[in-house]
Amino acid sequence: MKTIVKTMTFIVTLALLFQCNSENPNPTIHIPDNNFLNALIELGVDTNGDGIISPDEAEIIIFLDVSNENITDLTGIEAFVNLDTLDCSFNQITSLDLSNNTALTHLDCGRNQLTSLDVSDNTNLVTLACSANQLTSLDVSNTNQLTSLDVSNNSVLNYLSCTNNQLTSLDVSNNTNLVSLVCPGNQLTSLDISNNTALKSLYLNDMPFLYKVCVWEMPFPPVGVEVETTNSPNVYFTTDCN
Repeated sequence: MKTIVKTMTFIVTLALLFQCNSENPNPTIHIPDNNFLNALIELGVDTNGDGIISPDEAEIIIFLDVSNENITDLTGIEAFVNLDTLDCSFNQITSLDLSNNTALTHLDCGRNQLTSLDVSDNTNLVTLACSANQLTSLDVSNTNQLTSLDVSNNSVLNYLSCTNNQLTSLDVSNNTNLVSLVCPGNQLTSLDISNNTALKSLYLNDMPFLYKVCVWEMPFPPVGVEVETTNSPNVYFTTDCN
């Protein structure tokens, strides 16, 4: 009787293991946008050629360029946990969640349709380009809609380009390593860069409503700092930051 019970127990255990393996024999990443999936396959991310992307395949990727692929949804990017560089520019992405991609140091998400961008978890970012969002063509005269950008957690950032959006404010007080700030074509009325003493280039073009720019010393710019204010006729520099 004991032998029969042991045999039956063994058979049931095998059946359960077989069922679990058959239900999910190969773990896959949910990627609902076929254009994103096809771009990954074309880039060789699908190393075993089964037409799907597994977590193991995603985890080995550190550089990913899926620009200009007509992508609207980047769901699945969260599995690329070791990603260092991501270029997803020139697509139609409306939202972007990179909270899982904490290894990112370089991000280009320009020329999409983003209305906000949260990079608060991406504390290793060194370069961030998010220019010209909500565009349906390459004509920068179209209405741009990126209205919110918080870079307060990105303390190692040294390059920021947010050109041609609808930003009404920009706080870079925590970005003391910033070397280049490129933000023409926004709706800024004032800007405080008094903490950004590492700056070497500052582009404030095409902002007719920009007046006060608070700086760390006068006269400004000092030697070695390039400043461009074309089509921003009301800009004046001051150390009075009140």
